[in-house]
Amino acid sequence: MAAPQRRRRASASPRPVAPSPERKKPDGAARQKAAGRYRRFVVVVVLPVLLMLGSVYLHTVSADLTGRVASLEEKVAQAQARGKRLEVRVAELSGADRIRHLATQKLGMQDPSGEDLKTYQADREDGTHDGGEKKGWEPR
Repeated sequence: MAAPQRRRRASASPRPVAPSPERKKPDGAARQKAAGRYRRFVVVVVLPVLLMLGSVYLHTVSADLTGRVASLEEKVAQAQARGKRLEVRVAELSGADRIRHLATQKLGMQDPSGEDLKTYQADREDGTHDGGEKKGWEPR
């Protein structure tokens, strides 16, 4: 049979433990060495990670903007097609035959005949009125 094991109790010392003489505050050379390690860590690890995350972000923004550009180009094409359709519709609605037909059928208008037209003043080419009909050519 095995003998029972004794447990040791940790004794709490009433006085604080003094730092060992080997662990003093680092002097100037040790600080410079630690600062150099920190700089190398930043250059080797942190900087590439930040560059990678920035690249991913820029690609995401670029893809979003590309989608928006395609959407806006599609809207422009639709608006241009609608404009062309409206231009054709305006041309159809403002045709002389259509207007003449609507005027005679719906409004009861008539085409003027020779009896209905009468000239009251004769105009010269320069826009002045001479008050009568011109029968022939007269020098000025």
